[in-house]
Amino acid sequence: MVKKMNTLLVAVLALALPLAFCYDEIFDKIDLDKILGDDNLFNKYIDCLLDKGPCEPMEHAPEFRKLVPEVIAEACAKCSPIQKQHVRKTVNALKEKKPEAFQQFVEKYDPKGVYQEAFAAFMIAKD
Repeated sequence: MVKKMNTLLVAVLALALPLAFCYDEIFDKIDLDKILGDDNLFNKYIDCLLDKGPCEPMEHAPEFRKLVPEVIAEACAKCSPIQKQHVRKTVNALKEKKPEAFQQFVEKYDPKGVYQEAFAAFMIAKD
């Protein structure tokens, strides 16, 4: 009986742990193509994340601004597969469309280059 309970407990923990260590699924549902396709809206998100403008009323921008340092520091380790795609797509769009803003992000969120190698590896990963 104890062995069955231990097995059940391990199974429940194995299923629950990934959920406890992932970011909220609200970030999976953001219409990223809409944001990246609207230069004005994209600029507002950039300003929010760089503390240069308000985060409201953009969808989940205040919450994401709080998570950005951790996402960068941990190379999106707690991101869902969709969130990983979104982060990669956003960073690539930022580099291509707004190189000055990309440099400002680097200066703000990784001024000493501590996370650069791990984040670069995340960006090219195919998970």
